[in-house]
Amino acid sequence: MTLRDYIYMEKLIHKREIPADILYQMTSDSPDERYMYYSKSQERLVNIFDMQVHHLARAFANINEQKHIFNVKSNADERIAKIKNILEEAV
Repeated sequence: MTLRDYIYMEKLIHKREIPADILYQMTSDSPDERYMYYSKSQERLVNIFDMQVHHLARAFANINEQKHIFNVKSNADERIAKIKNILEEAV
């Protein structure tokens, strides 16, 4: 089941309209870049609404992991810079 299928099912089950911005991105021939994901296996950008829900969950986890690694590295760089400043002041 794709995310698109799930959203349409949710609309029917909960009897609620799909938010206009999401509906636009789902039906657009050229969705906003934020709604695209680079698939390593397909070596191309894919619309997230065309992704199977379990693949979307995996992609989300991968992005979170990359973001966490970047934040850890950034924090380490900041600490190194502070230590260098302290050492320079001590000399």
